[in-house]
Amino acid sequence: MKSEVKNSKRIYHPFQLWEDYEHGFYDNCSGVEKSEKIKIAVKMFQSEPLTKKYMMLVVNTWKYSCEHNLTNSSLNKIAYIGQAACCLYGQVPNTVTMEAWNCLDIDTQKRSDAIAKTALSNWEEKNKEIQICLNID
Repeated sequence: MKSEVKNSKRIYHPFQLWEDYEHGFYDNCSGVEKSEKIKIAVKMFQSEPLTKKYMMLVVNTWKYSCEHNLTNSSLNKIAYIGQAACCLYGQVPNTVTMEAWNCLDIDTQKRSDAIAKTALSNWEEKNKEIQICLNID
């Protein structure tokens, strides 16, 4: 399946506009807080309805983060959508979501990847006419 957006030029936005940044995607945590965040991520992924809801919310509402990240040809977009969904769901940083991913069984991982692929396809379809820009508002 050839992607229109995948072949378009990269879009950049300053980090101050990124919705993922605002929600703690790049934050750090440790100890008890990290353990709790891992539980939150696992809970989201184990629930198919929550996974769908938050992955779709990311691609439908995070304009700047999605443009900045989903037009990056070197980024694992499926992983980004999953990490962003956990961030939106429970302010789970991306590195903590990576750890939580290893706590999931293979079926949950495969189902979550399939949901992320659908979310990505929806975003790409809605943004196939996207124009390159540099937004410095």
